[in-house]
Amino acid sequence: MNAIVIASGQATGPLPFNLTFDQGTLNIPKNSHLEEPLKVTVEGPSTTPLSIVIGAHSTIKIILEIADSSLDEKMYHVHLTALENSHVKYLFISEINSEAGTLDHHFTVEKHASIDLVGGFISNILTARMHVDLIGEGADVNIRTVTVSSGRNNQTIDVLIVHKAPHTYGEMTNIGIANQQGRITLNGVEQIEKGMKQAHAFQTLKGIITSDEAVVAVNPILLIDEFDVKAGHGATIGKIEEDVLYYLRSRGLTKDEAERLVINGFLKPVVDEIEDETLKARFVNVVNARI
Repeated sequence: MNAIVIASGQATGPLPFNLTFDQGTLNIPKNSHLEEPLKVTVEGPSTTPLSIVIGAHSTIKIILEIADSSLDEKMYHVHLTALENSHVKYLFISEINSEAGTLDHHFTVEKHASIDLVGGFISNILTARMHVDLIGEGADVNIRTVTVSSGRNNQTIDVLIVHKAPHTYGEMTNIGIANQQGRITLNGVEQIEKGMKQAHAFQTLKGIITSDEAVVAVNPILLIDEFDVKAGHGATIGKIEEDVLYYLRSRGLTKDEAERLVINGFLKPVVDEIEDETLKARFVNVVNARI
């Protein structure tokens, strides 16, 4: 796996392939087809936003990790642009221990480009905003996020997809899992602007609570100013189904073991995408400690 570290707005170590980093922007040249994932680790906040530009007709998988153990107030800004006919698989892991963390993530998707985004949020107190603009005909985004809170963790995840071109596709599946006194708010908004014909917008928001004191709020919103579209949304909140737990316990598992097994099933789409074994192990350990 290729890896770079970005600290204080600067990239350290040699850049793989023909990648360049200048004034806070990581550039992947056009017609690049990287077989190995690129892991980008951001160490500490920076006043310079991190921009990632995927060149036209390129294919790449990026694993972005933001991990910070400090309790101080922290703010991060990341902007990823997928140029025409580029295809990006983007895995994001947020482990920020700040008592007041903010993460702004902005994505721009051009004509016939696609982003497959998988996000895992295991931060302390965090407000994360993920804003996607589909600006080119045929632009496509698929977002899957999992957020896990326990103890006094309080995480708010805002996901917004805006269709600014016709024949675009946007889908989000956001899952929040809260234990003990953990709190999670999932806001999913998808907007289709007037004239953006044949746009497709779909949302699924799911909250799972494993204690009586845990709180998960889900808010799916569709804003549609065009008739010739396809759209739908759904939201559920609740505990793990008793029939499922009963079956697993009948196979010899304790209640906690059964809940952990089911929840790890929800985490599988995130875990399967983590090809860095050290990061995968840490993510799984943190999640299982919380549930």
